[in-house]
Amino acid sequence: MMKFKNILLPTLTLAILVSACGLTELDLLNDPSEVTADNVELDLLYNNVVKEFADFVDEVSDETMPYVRMTAMDGGFQYFNQDGPGDFNFLWSQAYNNLMPDINLVLELAGEQGFTVHTGSAKIMQAYVLMSLVDVFGDIPYSEAFQGIANPSPKADDDEAVYSVALGLLDEAIAELANPVSPPDFDPYYGGDATGWIKLANTLKLRYHVQTRLVGGSASEINALLDKVISDPSEDFEFPYGLDRQTDPDIPDSRHPYYQDGYENGGPSWYMSNYMMWQMILEKGLVDPRVRYYFRRQDAFEDNENQFTLECQAAPYPLHWADGYPWCTASGDFVDIDNNFGGYWGRNHGDASGIPPDDLKRTAWGLYPGGGAFDNIPDIIDGEDPEDNPFQVSNSGTDGARGQGIQPIVLTSYVHFLRSEAALMMGTNDDPRVQLEAAVRASIAKVMSFSSVGTVDPDYEPTEDDVEAYVAKVLEMYDNAADDDERLNVIIGEFRLALHGMGLDAFNAYRRTGKPEGMEPTFQANPGPFPRTFWYPADYVNRNSSASQRADLTQRVFWDTNPGDLQ
Repeated sequence: MMKFKNILLPTLTLAILVSACGLTELDLLNDPSEVTADNVELDLLYNNVVKEFADFVDEVSDETMPYVRMTAMDGGFQYFNQDGPGDFNFLWSQAYNNLMPDINLVLELAGEQGFTVHTGSAKIMQAYVLMSLVDVFGDIPYSEAFQGIANPSPKADDDEAVYSVALGLLDEAIAELANPVSPPDFDPYYGGDATGWIKLANTLKLRYHVQTRLVGGSASEINALLDKVISDPSEDFEFPYGLDRQTDPDIPDSRHPYYQDGYENGGPSWYMSNYMMWQMILEKGLVDPRVRYYFRRQDAFEDNENQFTLECQAAPYPLHWADGYPWCTASGDFVDIDNNFGGYWGRNHGDASGIPPDDLKRTAWGLYPGGGAFDNIPDIIDGEDPEDNPFQVSNSGTDGARGQGIQPIVLTSYVHFLRSEAALMMGTNDDPRVQLEAAVRASIAKVMSFSSVGTVDPDYEPTEDDVEAYVAKVLEMYDNAADDDERLNVIIGEFRLALHGMGLDAFNAYRRTGKPEGMEPTFQANPGPFPRTFWYPADYVNRNSSASQRADLTQRVFWDTNPGDLQ
């Protein structure tokens, strides 16, 4: 394994970083308005870091959700066309131009003053960013990065070595946070509480060992962490988005991006995954208690439809879907009139057909996690005029929780799912079935807790019996599994459903395990190989003489040794 020293370089400003784009005159780097170690206010800089971190997590989640059918993949009929190199420029810039330079500056300034909560929490965020970049790109610059004009073309380091650096940062953070000094004035994650940050660091270490279990992840290390990780919703690592701007239009817009997208004028730009909605409504023979929190229908009328919304009735639907994929049926997609479900208008996996003017029909993000509206729509609408649809969400940002949602990052339920996988596949000290049940219950409870910020119609709110029936069904599936491979399929399948709004962990789990099996294939019969990593960003390749674009998307991250291809 390649090793290198973790170097924290001072005075990392945007002006220096863009030197690779053409700045050569040193006097152009001395702008007094730029943030430097001499003129920055530490807590204001830290405030910026926590918000930039949330933006990074949101972007990496949004980029990965379509590939694992959490939202519709509609950018290309083939996998390599879903995203191009230019689509990753923002994610790369957010990490290398904004977030990590600011983190390094926090580490310099807080380190000089001995403010260990600043430094410890900043290192945890940096570790998460580094691991996430490796997860989606593989080899990335680190040891030569952040040197400005001294090295405008840093080489990419071995991905396993960068992962090891991230693990080391977590250990450093835990040691520093053990003696907390002067917490930040503003910490939306843990309120400056060092204990919360320490639990997060230990949880990310557990995640590291599960993620690398095929290449040496340690069961004994996980066992040593089991009583030190996130185990209660009060410890969840999430970014809380603010209230709407209706009360004070002059305040900055801090609402959830999903809310800003769908609940203003114009309607959602997203297509939800038909497959995931079908799973949660019909696949198990009972309705998932989370479905009305996850998805908000805009059009529950099943007449006046066409091939754009009922594509399975047109063309006809793709022949390779026939007789095996029940979400595409003669009744039209998964809209099953006989079972009284209608109005869940999304798109199928890999359908890159033209976009019709259907933004006021598409199913929108719901109350969880985007702070949208709870779905209090009857399942069948009779005797009303569909032209006068009362359910549309594009009402100038006045519906639902008005954007008071979260960006989930590491939740209690996620930790239980990881522990369940580790117990089953690595032989750790947990009981995998017990952890699976705890995970499902924690996820449902988390989602239903959003009733406190949005209007939930009691006629449609899940009952205790609904919750117990769902948990019993999952455990029945687990108990009826023939072997550990089938049991793992249940665990990862439920993990993916719980990860609504957090695509990266589902994308990682799919590559790591090949689960869940049997997901909806692409709209086109031959979509090309499933991406094991993404294209390098165009800006990185075009402006860095040490960088070269990969030939295709089949190159794997070091921890991805799962044999076979994915669909």
